[in-house]
Amino acid sequence: LAPGSVVLALGGIAHRAVVKAFGGRQADYKFAHGALHDLAQVRLLDSYHCSRYYTNTGRLTEAMFRDVVAAARELLD
Repeated sequence: LAPGSVVLALGGIAHRAVVKAFGGRQADYKFAHGALHDLAQVRLLDSYHCSRYYTNTGRLTEAMFRDVVAAARELLD
């Protein structure tokens, strides 16, 4: 990835994989919806996964997902 890139992690598994790929310690980068982390040369933005489990239970709403995607776009500007 190019320096200044933004990675939008969809779920905790993706979050942990990105942290590991950049040599970070999981304890230093806690997953939370909307959380932003600086890792080496990229920024990691977390979102709950857009699976039926999270959408049907209301843990992730359409508005929440739109907001996190908009935040990712803003980080690129």
